[in-house]
Order: sequence, then structure tokens, then C-alpha cells
Amino acid sequence: MRESPEVFSEIDKHVAANLRVYREARGVSQEELAQRMTDRGFGFSQATIWKIEQGKRPVKIGEVVALARALGLIRWADLTLDPVEANYQARLEQAHRDAADSYRQLKVATTAYLEAQIEVAIAVREARDAGVSVRSLWTTWLKTPPERAVLEARIEEQEHDAMLERIDDAVGQIIEALHDRGFETILDPAAIEHGGGPLHPDDGPHGESTETGARTTSPSTEHRPDKIKS
Repeated sequence: MRESPEVFSEIDKHVAANLRVYREARGVSQEELAQRMTDRGFGFSQATIWKIEQGKRPVKIGEVVALARALGLIRWADLTLDPVEANYQARLEQAHRDAADSYRQLKVATTAYLEAQIEVAIAVREARDAGVSVRSLWTTWLKTPPERAVLEARIEEQEHDAMLERIDDAVGQIIEALHDRGFETILDPAAIEHGGGPLHPDDGPHGESTETGARTTSPSTEHRPDKIKS
């Protein structure tokens, strides 16, 4: 089957778009990536990265490979993928990395806890051997397995989501009650007097004319919450 020439002509554009996708997915600035390339023997500056991402500078194969390694890509060819696919691949790979890092941290924390339990057991044993009374408080962690932390985290996360849902429902009921009493919580574009030019958040403070002739007006005080009669 004959491949379309367009497949190859688009590769340079793909590299430009995907470089930014993978760079931002990893939280790497243009300056930092340029420094990583410089460390690999390429005289890159922040402007070089910017030009590549804008499609204003072609990239050699050696540079593509180096850029991929600088960003920690598993395959340098990922930079040549269709940008839509590359975006999903970048998200999947970053999510995988985050999960792996979190799992490693969990193992480190578990190891530290197990070692701390051993220290508690030794301290309790030595105190008892010396005839010192050991309160039940000091043996609490000997009865608490590290697996409990994972279970507690799961339960707390579920309860947190449920709490946010309850708060959202409560706020919704309050807003609905305000609406019933005539208070509008949504800004009505019709309430803005416009003299002709484009409106912009920085055009001017409330109630003052702007260079474009626009004037913003505040909602009538009769609809403010403090004017609502109980």
C-alpha cells in the first residue's frame, strides 16, 4: 500500500507541536530544556526552543533524539506522532509516572513505619524488663498495621467527596432562595452601558468611563442581599 506524501511532509509540524506538549506535560520551561540540550552538546537557548515550537526552525534527527531524551521520552519517535495522539500519549505517560512515583513514596513511608514500630517494641520491652510501667498509649502503634493507613486514606477521600457534594447542595439551595427574593447572582450583560469600543476587564474601574466610551454599572442596591426583607 502506497503511503501519502503528506504523511511525511507533516512530520516537521508534528515535532514542533509535540515538543511543546511533552515539555509542558513534564513542567519543563523552555529555558530548562535549552539548558538540558546545551548539556548534551547542542548550543540551544530559550529562543531556539521557542523557534522550534513555533515551527520557525527545522530540527535535525540528532536534535530530535536529544530532545526526546532531555524530556525523558521512552521513544524519540513519539515526537513525530499526530499531535492529537501525542497529547493523549503525553497525559498517559505522565499519569503513569506520577502513579509510579507515588507508589515508591508509599513503599518508603511503609518501610519507615515498620522500622518505627520495631523501635517502639524495643523501647516497650526494655522498659518492662526494667520494671517500668508502660501505659497502653505507648503500645498503640504496635497494634496498628501500615495497611490501615491505605484504608483510612480511601475512606477519607470518599468522605471528602461526599462533604463537597453536601456543601454544593447547600450553596445551591441558598442561591435559589436568593433568586426567589429577587437577587440576581449572574451578571446581566444588558446592565452594562457600552459607548462603542471593545470592552475589556482592564478598561477602567467600576462606574468610570473608559477611553472607548464604555461605562460599567453596578447592580441596583435594591437587589443586594442586605436589602432583602426577611
